[in-house]
Amino acid sequence: MNAVEPVEEIRSFASFNIGVKHMKNFKLKTLKFPNHTDSHFDSPFIEKNGLLELNPKFITPEFLTAWTFETHLYDEQVAIDHFVITFPSRTELENYAESFYPFGATTVEGPDLFPLNFCAENINVPSDLWLHLMTLLMPAGGLVVLDAPHAPGDQTDRFQQARGLEAVHHVAIRVENVQKAAKIWQNKNFKPLSEHPLNSGSLTQWFVQNPAGQILELIERRPGNNATFDCKNIAGLRLSEIAVE
Repeated sequence: MNAVEPVEEIRSFASFNIGVKHMKNFKLKTLKFPNHTDSHFDSPFIEKNGLLELNPKFITPEFLTAWTFETHLYDEQVAIDHFVITFPSRTELENYAESFYPFGATTVEGPDLFPLNFCAENINVPSDLWLHLMTLLMPAGGLVVLDAPHAPGDQTDRFQQARGLEAVHHVAIRVENVQKAAKIWQNKNFKPLSEHPLNSGSLTQWFVQNPAGQILELIERRPGNNATFDCKNIAGLRLSEIAVE
């Protein structure tokens, strides 16, 4: 896939955007739908046989920095909180990030090694799940998370090898109430990956998955919460994800 310069290969894996030590104080905009008369939204995502792939035409800095982060997924109108693009190396990740700055994007997390250099407390996440991570804030208020494997054969690398260059591991949908939103997605045959959502007090998250194996994240923010992930939720979310591998 050669749509984004200067990176020659872009691989997709929606991972974990955390941030305490490296989290800047920024204010996310409230994503609201205008009164569209056309149900079509240009989107970075393509649905194929129940799975999401990246659309190479719509992961350029020119598109993502102008995008409203509103789209349709599985016939549902949604507001995207964040999604992840994975790269073969941290160097390529940082080169891609550089291409966004002339268009108004800013870095709000990283780049650094997750979770060791993001959370002050000791997070019980095995080294197989470590990764390089960086988060960009787009002008519309959505987040694009960039990650890369930290070692050959780790979980991020295995996902890329198994699913291909464009595969999307998960997309986070911003909702007002996670419990109510989960019922909507359960009616679409998405099943929760844990018995209960992870709730840090100011951020609630829940992974749901369809029979094809596609994971969506439902994320609810309380007033004043500007972080992408809370360190209190990380271990539980990671464990709920790998439980289905």
